[in-house]
Amino acid sequence: MKRSALIPFGIALLFSFGLLVASAAAKPIGKMGGTEYFEAKVRPLLIKHCYECHSEEENAQKGGLLLDRESGWLEGGDTGKAVVPGQVDASLLIEVVRRVDEDFAMPPKYALSEEEVDVLVRWVAAGAPGPAEDMGETEFSQLGDQEVIFEKAEEHWSFQPVTVVDPPQADLAAWNENPIDQFVFASLKENGLSPSPRAPARALVRRVSYSLTGLPPTDTELFELEYSELIERLLDSPRYGEHIARLWLDVARYADTASTYRADTKTPHYYPYAFTYRDYVIEAFHTDKPFDEFIREQLAADLLGLKEDAPELAALGFLGVSPHRSMSHDFVDDVIDATTRGLLGMTVSCARCHDHKFEPVPTADYYSLYGVFNSIQRPSPWVLDAYPKIEGYQPSAEVVADYEKKRAAIDKKIVEAGDKKRAGNNRSVKETIEQTELAELLLFHEGAPVRAMAVSEKKGKPVEPAVFIRGEPSNRGERVPRRFLEILEPEQKPFSSANSGRLDLADRVLSLDNPLTARVYVNRIWGMLMGDFLVDTPSDFGLQGEAPSHPELLDFLAAEFRKNGGSTKHLVRLIVSSQTYRQRSSLREDAAAVDPENELYWRANRKRLSVEELRDSLLAVSGELDLTMRGRPGPLWGEEHSKRRSIYGYVNRFNLDPTLRNFDFPSPMQTQGSRTDNIVPPQALFLMNSPFVIEQARKAVDSLGFDVGVNRVERITAIYEQILQRPPVENEIERIGRFADIEKGRKVNPWPHVAQALCMSNEFLYVD
Repeated sequence: MKRSALIPFGIALLFSFGLLVASAAAKPIGKMGGTEYFEAKVRPLLIKHCYECHSEEENAQKGGLLLDRESGWLEGGDTGKAVVPGQVDASLLIEVVRRVDEDFAMPPKYALSEEEVDVLVRWVAAGAPGPAEDMGETEFSQLGDQEVIFEKAEEHWSFQPVTVVDPPQADLAAWNENPIDQFVFASLKENGLSPSPRAPARALVRRVSYSLTGLPPTDTELFELEYSELIERLLDSPRYGEHIARLWLDVARYADTASTYRADTKTPHYYPYAFTYRDYVIEAFHTDKPFDEFIREQLAADLLGLKEDAPELAALGFLGVSPHRSMSHDFVDDVIDATTRGLLGMTVSCARCHDHKFEPVPTADYYSLYGVFNSIQRPSPWVLDAYPKIEGYQPSAEVVADYEKKRAAIDKKIVEAGDKKRAGNNRSVKETIEQTELAELLLFHEGAPVRAMAVSEKKGKPVEPAVFIRGEPSNRGERVPRRFLEILEPEQKPFSSANSGRLDLADRVLSLDNPLTARVYVNRIWGMLMGDFLVDTPSDFGLQGEAPSHPELLDFLAAEFRKNGGSTKHLVRLIVSSQTYRQRSSLREDAAAVDPENELYWRANRKRLSVEELRDSLLAVSGELDLTMRGRPGPLWGEEHSKRRSIYGYVNRFNLDPTLRNFDFPSPMQTQGSRTDNIVPPQALFLMNSPFVIEQARKAVDSLGFDVGVNRVERITAIYEQILQRPPVENEIERIGRFADIEKGRKVNPWPHVAQALCMSNEFLYVD
């Protein structure tokens, strides 16, 4: 076996640095009781995804399993118990929703979101508590009556206007300089707690560098700046736009392919121009595009009177990169879901087949939005002239010439193929070539033309929607106008009859009368920077979502965001300048006894690097990171891996990279509001055995250029400063010195192994 496939002997001796090897415990279900959690979180999920095949109401018991009662999942079906209370890994239900084996995965036709799987994992870990009555006779099971639901919604916190109160005075002077701190301090004081001291300077520089750029502070000058200067330096960096953009790309379910593949060629259905949407998002955050413009362009850039080649047209990729490549009912449903959960924090798609069981969303509201998005069209991705040109990408003449040569060869094959069909295949040979060879060339070749992944209005009048009874297109009910959601606009003024209504929809989403949009967005930014959300269900602010831990702070941030023109940089600056953000992350047992989940922010949250941050950090400390911006995606791993930042990596939606999956990269099958934070053995195996990690460790040492005269202490110090941005302490020097002697005795160069061990350490993998 090759050495790269083995755990290096020396690294095994350095495990005392700390390595991720154990499975993480599931996050607790919080303050809710077991039955309350089941009714608020689990039952809605089971109704949406499982009851059609596993409930008495639907007269369906496939596989002998019922999931509408506690006895059903405990007794199980034909394959045994569905749930073993308290044992996540032993529960068949969790195995099938995690899609460990696609042949037995559930639901059979699509995957649950990461958030939904996490709900079930937390539920099983908490003992799989069931309903108050085994047959579900609770107040929750009677929901579905929209009149009752609307009455409850009238009192629900998220549907109330954004209200700003004066921040209370804190007892500590330093905690009165930022309103965030005043709100947090008051909450801590009310619960008999005090804040933690400020983090050490080095830890704080590393923390804010990762928060704002996703990269370690390898530039030593950053450690010499005043804190306010450091923040401005990082906010002005192009690396900031690349990092914050990843948050939005999760929401936008970004990928470079559709969710399907060609059965005859086993290749995915490529989206050749999806990368222009990714680049648009990065540029928008880098230039601090006002939020209102950002949203309007993504929903309706083609209706804003822009020039034919305006770069803003790439924003329509928010709609165009849907997992569903054809104009279908599923495409429209996906776009409704991405828009409503992504922007409003409302689960509107649950009303596709019937009035929402738990939220103030009648089926008529769903089909009002259905009419909006069914009034657009998407051309085939390989029909170049159907998409708007995007300027600003300037490949060299040599690269363009190479593309044209390869394109000519493919065009020749297309002409020769004509309308011929392969045996047993309804598609023509021409179509196969277009969807495989040509689409792949357009996606990956740097010399190919650049287009916006745009949508456009359908010809003729906009669709006049009708309700599909039980979601069946062939069973039409009453007609409904294209309009906004009743809970947010009771008068429901119909949208324009001149177009799809997407611009009207954007105006309603961004209206000052709509209390959701600003709250949802600032909560996402807060969660990214603070490691936990003010509202723990970032894409669900409805009746089934969590209440905010700091409601007055949430409303203050929403109002402050609006008042400052929707400036994300202003919001970010305000948060990272706070004393709340700058606290130590050390555990305090007295505070943990009162608030074990740190909902009150009595300390900073220690955060594990995301898979993108991990990969980018390895490239950064090895000196190999290529900071070229924009352009087509490249492979993240393998012999020909790209050295650019991970945000420019190729994302195959149908067959998501296993390393990304192992490190909790969210599935782009649906809009994603947050990432899970699991710790599983494959992560450790990757860090120990991956040729990519081993290569970066070796290059990190090579970049230091050790001469023969450099002594051991100097070498150890240089490696520490290169990878951890700090010098080693005395016992670290002693330990590594002993290890170096062992390795030299085996005639092995110890220094790449030292570098790799540091890259596997908790100090490298976590941000304090």
